[in-house]
Amino acid sequence: MIRTAFSTVACPKSTLGGVARMAAELGFDGVDLRTFGYDSRQFVCDPLMTSARKVADTFGDLGVDLCCLSTSISLHHPIRPHVVGRTFLFDQERVTRQATRLVDYASIVGAPYVRVFGFEVPEGETRAASVKLISMRLATIADHARHRGVTLLLENGGSFRTAESLRELIDRVDSPLLGACYNNAVGLAAGDDYAQAIRTLGRHLKIARLKDFGEHGAVELGSGQSDAEGFVHALANYEFFDGWLSYEWDAAWDESLAPADEVLPKAIQTVYGWLGARGGSNPAAKQAAGAV
Repeated sequence: MIRTAFSTVACPKSTLGGVARMAAELGFDGVDLRTFGYDSRQFVCDPLMTSARKVADTFGDLGVDLCCLSTSISLHHPIRPHVVGRTFLFDQERVTRQATRLVDYASIVGAPYVRVFGFEVPEGETRAASVKLISMRLATIADHARHRGVTLLLENGGSFRTAESLRELIDRVDSPLLGACYNNAVGLAAGDDYAQAIRTLGRHLKIARLKDFGEHGAVELGSGQSDAEGFVHALANYEFFDGWLSYEWDAAWDESLAPADEVLPKAIQTVYGWLGARGGSNPAAKQAAGAV
């Protein structure tokens, strides 16, 4: 059964308590928490500004689940110089240590997933070398997640925008603790067919990131050019997907966009309307949308 969430990129100036209340009142099953790390103050609702226990209680008290701890971590940074760099691997692997630290945080707060990126093949590097390095780092982080109740998710972007390129990395690591988070907008721009992309990722797909866009950027769900409805239907029609559908509204990156309290109520009604009785797990929200 598909579960619904929204990303906190929609409401960067809201408190965590405000985010939790909004999710509960609107009928979302959970929240996708965006974080920039322990030293960031970019979002008021960045969970790492608060103790993990307090975050867990804030959402748990309202019956709102945490969908994911979505990080900015990218694993493509090369080891340079190659020989000396590997001698001082401890310093070179700072990004891996950051990710494992966030896995520990997610384990305490109760978030089942931590999102990272592979991202770009650096200038001067071959794709094969980048795939090898990114896979090594993914394997290290996924191994750290063992026995912590957390699964690492790789999202499409940069040089790895398609479902096929995500699957390449996931298959190379070959760990049950590594899955996929697939962004429909990124995939479509790269030429993916939604139904085929979902089949390519198969059981590895844990979070489907949903957004809609027009000629000049993000638009309200259902009014754009990305066939967001087709993406949701493809997910609902795929028998092996029972993960999260996380709606992303880019208010954090574009101040001209309408605020979350105007957009999210329409978005959840639209999603449940598309899903009908087959999808999401929140009956009250589906009733409000006229889906049941």
